[in-house]
Amino acid sequence: MTEIESVPRSARQWRLPSTLLARLLRRWRHHCDRGHLEAMPDFMLKDVGISRCEIDCVATHGETAR
Repeated sequence: MTEIESVPRSARQWRLPSTLLARLLRRWRHHCDRGHLEAMPDFMLKDVGISRCEIDCVATHGETAR
């Protein structure tokens, strides 16, 4: 096999793996963010402007649904 034949023919071959990796990293970041927010006491959450019931939405979307 020559060097040219070992190179991927198109970037499309890497689309699925890169998409899966991006989704995995995003879910990991949301999980970490949720853990940090859940560890905060209620008065700190109030200072930030969210309530405890909004933690999941804020960790996933980055803002409240107001």
